[in-house]
Amino acid sequence: MVLINRFERRFSLKLAFWYVLAKIKFIHPILPKKLRNLLPTGWNFHMFWTAFKSGGTRIYNDYYCKLKESISYKPKVSVAPEFQFSEEDIKFFYNNGYIGPFDLISSEEAKNLRDHLVNSVVNIPSKIWEYEFQQETGLAAELFPDSEDTNELTEEYKQYILSQVNKTDRHIDDPKLLNLFQQPSIVERSAQLLGPDIILWRSDCFEVPPHAKGTPWHQSSHWLLHNMRESVANPLDREELFQITCWIALTDANREKGCMTLIPGTHKEIYPLKLNRKASDVNTTYRYDKGEIDYPIDQASHKLIEVKAGQFFLFSERVIHGAIPNKTDSSRWAVNCRIAKASTRFFSKKMFEEGHQITYHKVKNVSLDKWKAILLRGTDRFGYNPLLEQSIGDG
Repeated sequence: MVLINRFERRFSLKLAFWYVLAKIKFIHPILPKKLRNLLPTGWNFHMFWTAFKSGGTRIYNDYYCKLKESISYKPKVSVAPEFQFSEEDIKFFYNNGYIGPFDLISSEEAKNLRDHLVNSVVNIPSKIWEYEFQQETGLAAELFPDSEDTNELTEEYKQYILSQVNKTDRHIDDPKLLNLFQQPSIVERSAQLLGPDIILWRSDCFEVPPHAKGTPWHQSSHWLLHNMRESVANPLDREELFQITCWIALTDANREKGCMTLIPGTHKEIYPLKLNRKASDVNTTYRYDKGEIDYPIDQASHKLIEVKAGQFFLFSERVIHGAIPNKTDSSRWAVNCRIAKASTRFFSKKMFEEGHQITYHKVKNVSLDKWKAILLRGTDRFGYNPLLEQSIGDG
């Protein structure tokens, strides 16, 4: 093993110390909180070894795992004929990481929903999330050095975070958005991939403004990136398909207007990010929310997912994906919802009791009191997540 410089060697030694401490769980209660916030408690050995031997130039910002091949491509539930997948459809999803688009609502309904979101949802403060800002970001700051982390939190930055919070999980307090995600066209197709018992655990609203650059390439699986220490999503089997995302266009999303793009097949493995750890040459473009994935993206085959207003497609956020630039004079709007097996536990007991940390947003003490999962189909035999008491179709 060759470490490039003293900075990287020092990083590897510190990481080894933290990783060993992370595994000695019985001493955690007596450790100072500042030290506990540096322990990669949710890492597996592959993640540690990749970061250690590279001197921190390769970091996983999500839990490393591979996706198991499905034993059968038969749909996991029986559904109405208009929503039925064939075995070839499901095999396509497992091979490529996406399927669709499908019709959901009319273009006029999509326009009305977009107007509703802009006027009555995303520009009005969320009542769901309570949090505090923090300067220190624990392990995340050590993994991803950034000169901006030493700056004071500005009002401009706080307003930016507020705008992001206002777009997250608004289905919990907006019946129209929740009703959209409960449509059988979405639920019944998702159940064929995941099984009869499924929950909605998160949603987002997305705007790509006129002439904006789009979204960098990224992968998501267990949402380790919230604090880089432990995963938000905890399925019974980390290597099975336990969740999918439904992406709904509220305006046309094509190659001119900034549609999504992905690299088919890359959902079968989570890849690390490439970072520059030279203390004198840190580049903020290599932050873990804007990182460069260690994958030959330029040589890969890219798939543009063009979707008309009112249509949706399903995909695994494990697949390397992003959005291309919006070349038009109007915004591209979309919403998504993340659907998981009911057997998946979201957030830990400690996160519920002490508050969650989302260090890449520099916030702490995020209250989960008002967060609820929504049972979309079937039953919840596990009781891992608090459920919103609202039946399908309410609102």
